[in-house]
Amino acid sequence: MRRGALKRGLFFSALILSVTSDIIARPPTKHRVTIEDLETLKRVQFLQLSPDGKQLVYVVQGEKDIWLVATHHGSLPQRVAKGILPEWSPDGKRLAYYSDVSGTLQIWILDIGSGRSEQMTQLEGGINPDPRTAINGWVYDPLLYAWSPDSRKLVFASRVVSERASRDDDQNPTHASPPVPVAIKMKGPLVLTRDTPPDWTLSGVFRSGSDNSPWLNRKSGENANAESAVSVQPLEVNQLFIIDIGIKIIRQLTKDESLYFNPDWSPDGKSIVCASSEGRSLVGYGEGITNIYKLDIATGHKIALTTGPGDKRLPHSSPDGLWVAYSGGAHFGQQGVHVVSAAGGKSYYLTSSLNRSVKEFHWSSDGRSIVICYQDGVSWPIARIAFPIGTIEQLTRDAPAFRWRTTVSLSGSLAWEQSDGSSHGVIAMLPSGGNSPYTLVDLNPQIKDWELGTQEVVRWKNSRDEQLEGILIKPAGYQEGRKYPLIADVYPKAIGNWFMGWGMMGNQAWASMEYAVFFPNARAPNVWMNAFKTESFDQAARGATGWDVTVDDIMSGVDALISRGIVDPGRMGLYGFSNGGGVVEYLVTRTSRFRCAVSVAGALSVDWARQFFLHTADPMVPTIAGVTPWDSPQAYVQLSAVYHLEKVTTPMLLADGDNDGDFLLNTIEMYNGLRWFGRNVTLLRYPDQGHGFTREALRDFWERENTFFDAYLKSPD
Repeated sequence: MRRGALKRGLFFSALILSVTSDIIARPPTKHRVTIEDLETLKRVQFLQLSPDGKQLVYVVQGEKDIWLVATHHGSLPQRVAKGILPEWSPDGKRLAYYSDVSGTLQIWILDIGSGRSEQMTQLEGGINPDPRTAINGWVYDPLLYAWSPDSRKLVFASRVVSERASRDDDQNPTHASPPVPVAIKMKGPLVLTRDTPPDWTLSGVFRSGSDNSPWLNRKSGENANAESAVSVQPLEVNQLFIIDIGIKIIRQLTKDESLYFNPDWSPDGKSIVCASSEGRSLVGYGEGITNIYKLDIATGHKIALTTGPGDKRLPHSSPDGLWVAYSGGAHFGQQGVHVVSAAGGKSYYLTSSLNRSVKEFHWSSDGRSIVICYQDGVSWPIARIAFPIGTIEQLTRDAPAFRWRTTVSLSGSLAWEQSDGSSHGVIAMLPSGGNSPYTLVDLNPQIKDWELGTQEVVRWKNSRDEQLEGILIKPAGYQEGRKYPLIADVYPKAIGNWFMGWGMMGNQAWASMEYAVFFPNARAPNVWMNAFKTESFDQAARGATGWDVTVDDIMSGVDALISRGIVDPGRMGLYGFSNGGGVVEYLVTRTSRFRCAVSVAGALSVDWARQFFLHTADPMVPTIAGVTPWDSPQAYVQLSAVYHLEKVTTPMLLADGDNDGDFLLNTIEMYNGLRWFGRNVTLLRYPDQGHGFTREALRDFWERENTFFDAYLKSPD
């Protein structure tokens, strides 16, 4: 080879090495968050560790796929079944779960060793518990069921018509299908009296309603309340059923009108503890009286373990069977862990010193402590509380984050889903005796490719000298000293999973558009029952003067950001969905500091009196308001934005789905009132959409919404 060619070869080799090294050293390019990105996000609906802690089963929200993963580092999940709410048998050999692959919701069993699934129940119409037995908890709580200690039986809840089947059928132990509710066709008018079921009043009036739960069995596009005005459902009662999985025989355990839910088996296998409304209606979140009962399986005899008013639910027996822990508290009040003797008597409020609402709890295998997940402002920590002394040990000591759901194995290992400012849908694993959790499953690794706005917890004081906290997402590419336009998302009860989550919230997508995004986590009279911090702090916004607290919480937080030099006070906008929309609709009657406002499907702010009079025997509104319209009509005027619309000067964009029932009525009242005064208001009504938008409707709204914000907030004028 000639010397010149050799030099050129060496030069190009060096150049290639230099370029290659530069590519390797250069960090991968990240892109700013788009709506398409947000639509890829996944969350865990449910997770549970196996009894020995060596495996974990989980379900991704909205997908109904059951995944199984070993709990050691580097394990890869595998899809094992199609369904929801999987539960390990005590011997760890089987998984029970709900599935609708047969056409209706039934219980199935997966044998872990063979991988074979088998349908256990054949209930006509499917298993269908009363969705109102969720009380004020998780939407899937009514479906909760339990294994017997010997892994041979399951107990679950489902509704039957209140008129009992024939005596012969009731006493027949092989009776496999409880009576199926069949719509009653009226030949004449629907006659409503003070004694008819409250649910009949609005039958056929709205295309969606309170019984619209995610597990209800209906064809795609079919509506739960699509019956005509003269076709009503008979009164139904939640009952408990036991199935022997070996012979697939179902026995109805309860047969009276007391309405039973949340069953759990005692360790000796002889009894079941459960919650009961004692025959009281649960319409409108009920009357605030449910109690814990113990049922003898052989005889059906029951004893009340608790008495008196208050919400009591989700009972769980201690490993030795001597105690029953349950979630309880005043109706719509702070919910904590209470413990009562398995023989009944006075309850012990185990988490009283915590003074926070407990969202989930699990007994330890030795019965000497209970692991709890609770809400503390914008964060959901996990702790262990000693029983019976009540001392608390924090198990999560890192930055504020949303941690829920949680699961504890008999071996003492702990797992939970976690979402925070830089991750979403991560399953974290903490081995027994360990101090540092590790990531077992990351449902959203794509987030690492996104350029995120920096998220931080902000704290400030309002005019009442109360310490408040919220979340600020700084604009992507934030520059110190530059003032940015602000979108204040005023949904009360801001928690970590929402900052990366996608539903109707823009969050990081707005930050990518160089907006500062603020979640003030304000209290409000329509959501004072939601957990924030202490019970007295939460309830400060209850009643006619509650909006004063809301305005103070939000505006003091906005002023704190302005004082930091982050926000341009002349370019601020409001956004709210559902309860947040309700806050927006009232807030614009009290301040003109925002240049524009968006409210989607606003809840309980526009007209509290209409909400009260529309729903028969519904105690929810007077419970929230603190009074009835007859006690104080002026209170309902103070609470309702519709009576103050003459003060509104803020341009507004309203939106709702035509299938959104009461929420749509709120939205239309707001629109009509503002139009009466000639205000700048636009209403978007989306056909075939409900409470929140999907697919093409969501994309259309997203484009219109951001055009609206840009028109008012990106201009310096």
